Amino acid sequence: MKFIAESHNTGDIAPYLEAEGVRIGELVQAGILESIFLKADQSGAFLVLTTDDEAAARTALDSLPLAQNRVTKVELTEVVVP
Repeated sequence: MKFIAESHNTGDIAPYLEAEGVRIGELVQAGILESIFLKADQSGAFLVLTTDDEAAARTALDSLPLAQNRVTKVELTEVVVP
């Protein structure tokens, strides 16, 4: 299944950026995270994920340091690829 996640930063993300990059790399290597697009105004990002189900996508997103430290909120939407 494919999902698009939109994050909305709600706090200071700077202290967590290095750890966020490491975790993103791990999710890319695992084949879960396909793409990430940073918002030009630095208020968040769009992520494209491929997982077996919504619970797996949510688990992956919840493993990101920005989410764990509650400095971003994430909306998750399943999408259909024609």
